[in-house]
Amino acid sequence: MAEQGPAKASVQEIAARAKVTTGTFYNHFTSKAEIVEAVAGWFSTTMLEAAQDAHLAFHTGAERMVDGCRRYLRIARENPPTAMLILELATTSPRMLKAIGKFVLADVRLGIRQKEFAIFSEQAAVDLVHGYIMLAMRHIALRQPSSSYERSVVATILQGLGVPSQRALALAGRGTGRGNS
Repeated sequence: MAEQGPAKASVQEIAARAKVTTGTFYNHFTSKAEIVEAVAGWFSTTMLEAAQDAHLAFHTGAERMVDGCRRYLRIARENPPTAMLILELATTSPRMLKAIGKFVLADVRLGIRQKEFAIFSEQAAVDLVHGYIMLAMRHIALRQPSSSYERSVVATILQGLGVPSQRALALAGRGTGRGNS
């Protein structure tokens, strides 16, 4: 799926890559859509588990937002095919965006409680983060711009959440998003 995308990968190709027969595939999944959902669920669970431990080291909503954004941008830089798969899964799987959205929402709410973020709507804030990160991941995966682009993306998201520009730039420059992805 990472090579061709979920739409182009056939059940026969998926089964062959998994070294199982098509019949065995259908013992576990009723359709290609079902395996796409399973892959989307696996990606979101894996990403969230990897981020949870690192998130404990950050005490503010803004620091956590920087860490989360940097994780996705790093995937785009280091593994463009995986980034493109994540983007396709995110647009086809409501389950994936919902799972990731809960994490983003928790960071937004923390930032609001700490008076770091000033937003008009929680859902709009989550959509801002999702949308901009997805566009930036695509840009990085396809064009590999300078690493300063990533800092600008993260700072712009923080500004969109109400963080003053100088603080947004400082926070975006500090966050490295280290850890498993």
